[in-house]
Amino acid sequence: MLTLEQFKGIIPALITPYDHEGRISESATRKLVRHLLDKQVDGFYLSGSTGEGFLQTTRERESFLEIVVDEVQGVVPVIAHVGAMDTATCIELTKHAARSGADAVSSVAPFYYKHGQEQVRGHYLDIAAAADIPLIIYHFPAMTGVQSTVRFYEELSKVENIIGVKFTSKDTFELQQLIEACGPKFRVFNGPDECLLAGLAVGCCGAIGSTYNIMPELFIELYRTFQIGDLIAARALQAKANSVIAELIKYDFIAFEREILHLQGIEVGAPRKPIQQLSMEERLQIRQFAQQYDFLKVATNIG
Repeated sequence: MLTLEQFKGIIPALITPYDHEGRISESATRKLVRHLLDKQVDGFYLSGSTGEGFLQTTRERESFLEIVVDEVQGVVPVIAHVGAMDTATCIELTKHAARSGADAVSSVAPFYYKHGQEQVRGHYLDIAAAADIPLIIYHFPAMTGVQSTVRFYEELSKVENIIGVKFTSKDTFELQQLIEACGPKFRVFNGPDECLLAGLAVGCCGAIGSTYNIMPELFIELYRTFQIGDLIAARALQAKANSVIAELIKYDFIAFEREILHLQGIEVGAPRKPIQQLSMEERLQIRQFAQQYDFLKVATNIG
């Protein structure tokens, strides 16, 4: 069992690699995980938005977790996103995560149907009670339509098995208020990669992010630079990252990141439809853009 203090730092929201037939690729998954471990990331977050968990079957999500846990071998925390529209699926995935050796689970609020705060609270309490594994709530109002209050999180932070929140919103005032209300033991992770420095500045213990798949070293350096108090260097690193993110938002972010990984020599396949399928012209544009940045480490011999 990990201590709370081990949940920190730079944690990629892991891309789910597919083979040419669209099935989860075990070999590519192991290669990507090993690549990111070699870069010294601080954990993995599986089957969330970046990982396309909502486009996969329950068994695929379970299988992917099993592969990653086996490859990581306890070196860093593995967090399994178990979010779904219904509570029963979340509970099923939570029980599997506990059996499979995950270190924590996470979940967005139940979406599509307009649930009240009491129903959302009950949903999280049911997940937290489903197995002996910590829960990190995933706050993502732009996608779920659920805008829970600081008071909501303050109440849930007192539940023994609920240890933190992934806060994917650019509202740094609300983020700061949440951190203060929930106290120092509650693990609050920054969500938007383009706001990492701002999140750290108001007290986040680390970050769970999508572009950490494609430029992990830059973000690890940003995190460590902030830790030693060099804000000038940290701002410069955030600006570098944001120059890539500004280009990324011209495409579907998952399609863009998969193409960058391809250019780095890690074949993760195309995303599942209806996510954008890049044209040859778009792929060429991404290659030409990426070649401008040494930190993206694009291979020159990739076709």
